[in-house]
Amino acid sequence: MLDVPNLQMPQNPFAGFGDDLMQRSCDTAGFLRRSASSWFNGRLDAGLHCARAAAASNRQQPDELGQLAQFWYVGLLIKARDLDAGRRVLDAVEAGRGGAASDRMTAVKHNVRGSLLFAMGSVDDAMDEISTGLRIAERCGDRSLRPPSYVVLALGALRRADMRACRHFVDKLSDEALLGYFGQAPGAWVAAQAVEARSGVDSAASLIAGIVTNPVVLRQLLVSEPAAASWLVRACVKLGAHDLAKVSAEESAAMAAEQPEFSVIRGSALHAAGLLEQDAAKLHEAADIHPDRWCAASAREDLASLLAVRCSERDRTIRILESVLDTYAAVGATRDSARVVNKLREYGVRRGTTRTVECEGTVPHGLTNTEFAVAELVSQGHTNNEVGRQLFISRHTVAFHLKKVFQKMNITSRVELAAAWKVFS
Repeated sequence: MLDVPNLQMPQNPFAGFGDDLMQRSCDTAGFLRRSASSWFNGRLDAGLHCARAAAASNRQQPDELGQLAQFWYVGLLIKARDLDAGRRVLDAVEAGRGGAASDRMTAVKHNVRGSLLFAMGSVDDAMDEISTGLRIAERCGDRSLRPPSYVVLALGALRRADMRACRHFVDKLSDEALLGYFGQAPGAWVAAQAVEARSGVDSAASLIAGIVTNPVVLRQLLVSEPAAASWLVRACVKLGAHDLAKVSAEESAAMAAEQPEFSVIRGSALHAAGLLEQDAAKLHEAADIHPDRWCAASAREDLASLLAVRCSERDRTIRILESVLDTYAAVGATRDSARVVNKLREYGVRRGTTRTVECEGTVPHGLTNTEFAVAELVSQGHTNNEVGRQLFISRHTVAFHLKKVFQKMNITSRVELAAAWKVFS
């Protein structure tokens, strides 16, 4: 499916929470609404200010609105990548909560903790937390956590190169978007990434253009996802849409100028500008100041690509790529690690393997890591070009490994492979 409808102005994220609670604590409810509105319009500074006020105004009241205010505050601290503060507030909420929590608040807690873990680079633990919260939310009939949960789960699957799971969650996001839920911009962005990973950036062109040409959606995305600005610029440049790349970089720079206190926004803006202008100094500064480890590694990888064209920078390029690989591995970014492994191989440096598909237990039929990855993706219906794009190898190399798979499994066609592979799925 991998299709997201045109984005519309979403509902208030607190709509339907409970009018009785909202009326009993007007100050808290008002701060929450203003915080959500500010954040949605790209003002993380005002959003955080109002969220902090909401959390403080209801701190002594154990009702669900007070808990929601605390969790919302943690969520925006995560967006700001103030992860230590977010963890402290979340731990304090857990320690200070009396009695049994409702299913809804338990689900929110898992969602927020999962988002925190994802930002810290603990992808597997994050996805476990998010999945737990999602199951609880679905059991109690709460739909509001579905979109943000699906975004994290799709991004986690993408980083782990589990494209089957990624497409599943993107399809779920498409269904939720039809209902107009709050914060659809990250969902559209992760859908565009999934399309690009499977079929190339040309297939995602209309979705990318829809994001960039909608000012509300673009600002909400840039303040929500620190990796979005650089990805949009990179994708637009590949498409030859330099006007859209410029819009993305300029909007990111404008937001950084408006909110200079956030290194996460400034780092993202520098990364986008460095890519657009091919400016090594800006990419270096972005990598140095970005508080998100994955984003900092991405900026260093782009810096290495820029330096790679200079013969005199060969040794420096290798050192940068090796440090990038270490960071990607540390934060569970399997797919990104595979890409860097292949870049290092071009320099004669062998680090790890190209496999970007996880296999639990013994690899079947004596397949090598790369053969297993090729077999897994081909069994899902991918073409050789699509497999090569995801494993960062040529289609000719895919064909070579696929021939080996057929020989080892004693089969002769992709149809037979798909049927046999169900045993290992």
